[in-house]
Amino acid sequence: MIAQICADALGVDYQRVRVVHGQTDRIPYGMGAFASRVTVMTGEATRLAASNVRAKAIELAAELLQTQPEALGVVDGAVVRNGAAAGPSISLGEIARHLSPGSKTLGGRPPGLTAEGWFHTDHMNYPYGVHVAVVQVDRETGAVKVPRYLVAYDIGKAVNPMLVEGQIVGGVVQGLGGTLLEEFLYDDRGEPLSVNFADYLMPTLREIPAIEVVISEDAPSPLNPMGLKGAGEGGANAVGAAIAAAIDDAIGVPGAIKQLPVTPQRLRALLRRANAAR
Repeated sequence: MIAQICADALGVDYQRVRVVHGQTDRIPYGMGAFASRVTVMTGEATRLAASNVRAKAIELAAELLQTQPEALGVVDGAVVRNGAAAGPSISLGEIARHLSPGSKTLGGRPPGLTAEGWFHTDHMNYPYGVHVAVVQVDRETGAVKVPRYLVAYDIGKAVNPMLVEGQIVGGVVQGLGGTLLEEFLYDDRGEPLSVNFADYLMPTLREIPAIEVVISEDAPSPLNPMGLKGAGEGGANAVGAAIAAAIDDAIGVPGAIKQLPVTPQRLRALLRRANAAR
């Protein structure tokens, strides 16, 4: 995604962009990839940096090609005349050589075809959406199955829709585990009882429902130029509430589910109390 944003702003194939992770000696400032902020914050900073590199390349290319910067653009990694099918051009690699230290064409420019981009916002932006769950409840065993699940979210702009969909589906599966299966248990002395995957249950392919995802781009964020909104938590956050509400509806007891995960033991106890109260 970062490579796509860079490539689009710079005018190169995204496969030629290399994103380097975890190099704190290169980037001394950072807060981490949390709170759905990578696409919004790093993405916009990347766009600004790539745009600055592009402007630097075009400024020198205009001098070399003896034309105005406004008449030039970057296509497939080369500076060319706008709208011209043929004609003089110069690659970004050649421009970088012209900007190397000691180059006769460097002039008073800082050496290197490099640039930085900084993006700051005073307010986070958030997506909005809906989760819809269909559940089947076995009243005898207390087992809950989720045969179908739908998530629809407006994220402002999907840089890579396939990655967004995959992230949302993964979030739903994570939420499904926390809603129906996963629980840390301790005894009266505080010793953990969930010490392996036989005790701490996680969803497998058998428990994962058919998950439908609808991604909308109808409401771009006004808080950044690309209109981006975070999508990281969009898949996981509402799963517990959606499935709990569906179970309430299935057993006919509004507001019955007040604790997660909804294990078969807890659901059977809840059903017994509901039957006794009738």
